[in-house]
Amino acid sequence: MSKIYLIRHGQTDWNRAGKIQGMRDIPLNETGRQQARQLAEGMADRPVARVFTSRLKRARETAQILADSQRVPLYLVNGLEEISYGDWEGMSMEEIRRRFPEEFAAWWKDPVEGAPPNGESQMDVLIRSARAMEAMKANMAQDGAEAVAVVSHGATICCILSWLLKDQVPEELSVMNAAITTIGYDPGTGGCVLESLNDARHLHG
Repeated sequence: MSKIYLIRHGQTDWNRAGKIQGMRDIPLNETGRQQARQLAEGMADRPVARVFTSRLKRARETAQILADSQRVPLYLVNGLEEISYGDWEGMSMEEIRRRFPEEFAAWWKDPVEGAPPNGESQMDVLIRSARAMEAMKANMAQDGAEAVAVVSHGATICCILSWLLKDQVPEELSVMNAAITTIGYDPGTGGCVLESLNDARHLHG
């Protein structure tokens, strides 16, 4: 069975401050760069044929460090970007709750179909990220790649997992900065199974 390693980018200053990033192109901070180096070390015994990444800086920087460490190509992929939070980007959840009480309540009640003002719903992200993942799976099946890494963002990875795993998705689903989630993928059937979720042991070694 082939492997798809889903990896969240390293920490940014906005992560540390509790600010919603969304599509804002925030770079890694020094902690995030260290996490990316630790991630590369943690992936040393998990070789990949290539690394796919979101175009946003925080994911691209994380992915570049991993790709360089394994000496494999890096591909920027449309559709792997974080969910757009529209007018809420740059704020904390508490600020959003205070400044947009009605919109926040509606979104909190139905984040799958609902969206922040000028932002995306989870369904929007699931559709675009699923399209990107379908192309990657086809690419793996075509050339027989045994493993690839996909570097993306917290909400987007959760959407990807919902699409790949269907009824296998854990009820409590979240991913840490620079954590690895391993998916077993059968190119023959297209089926996927969850092998490990949110593995961050490399960050504590």
